[in-house]
Amino acid sequence: MSDYFIGIDGGATKTLGRLGGGDLAPLEIRSGASSLSRELPEAIASIVGLGRQLLAKRGIDPKQVSIACGVAGAGNPVAAEQLRTRLQAAGYARVLVTSDARTSLIGAGAGQPMVMAAIGTGSVAMRLGRDGSIRQFGGWGLAVGDEGSGAAIGKSAVRALLWELDIHGRAASGLCRHIMEHVGYERSTILPWLQRAGSREYAALAPAVFEHLPHSRLAEDIVGKTAVDLERLIRTAGDDEALPLALLGGLAGKMSPYLSADLRSRLVRPLGTALDGACSLAQRDMELV
Repeated sequence: MSDYFIGIDGGATKTLGRLGGGDLAPLEIRSGASSLSRELPEAIASIVGLGRQLLAKRGIDPKQVSIACGVAGAGNPVAAEQLRTRLQAAGYARVLVTSDARTSLIGAGAGQPMVMAAIGTGSVAMRLGRDGSIRQFGGWGLAVGDEGSGAAIGKSAVRALLWELDIHGRAASGLCRHIMEHVGYERSTILPWLQRAGSREYAALAPAVFEHLPHSRLAEDIVGKTAVDLERLIRTAGDDEALPLALLGGLAGKMSPYLSADLRSRLVRPLGTALDGACSLAQRDMELV
């Protein structure tokens, strides 16, 4: 049995780590992005370094610790195995690497049947059915998925800007003028931005869309269409079971009012976060060592 545990919640914009167990008060540290879908060596280094910081602050040997990481991009088995190998080499007593979608589901419902949708930079839904089965929906990334996410909202805002430039030769709406402050004011600066932009860059534009509500028709259209996509994801995950619904992530509170009444009636307050879910898995694994 391990004496201590570390839970890690790694995403596209931030990474959270918590050390607990024994007689210690829980210790939490935050660091930068660690999605395994992008800049893999840097993401792995961020997670390994965060664990090292937690241990150093408490003077604990990794051999006494079980660590569980719920990380965006862990659905890629090659990337997940690279992270697992690095953590095992760091000397932890037990290592678990899984998706942040799974840890979000566990944290939100504490093991109760439900649908969980995590809406932040990206998006994903998970269902824990009444038969105990767990299934993931979405989470395919910005290029073809991430319905209802901050990145999807930002992408729609940039698309609207480009249409305004093509049609009017300028940004005709206040929202698009705001977006130009981030992406550039003419083709020569916008094209390089488009070539390098990823989920984080698009998601960083989402706050501007919400800031222009309710006085911008364009902002209303973007959020409304995003809500339709989010509903499709949630209803697909629900599979007509009418399970309780928990929304997690930075956009949960902003998007929930735009859901249909029947979905809003099923909303429940999440019992915990993805970090709580990771810690729960790590504590479970403490008993197995």
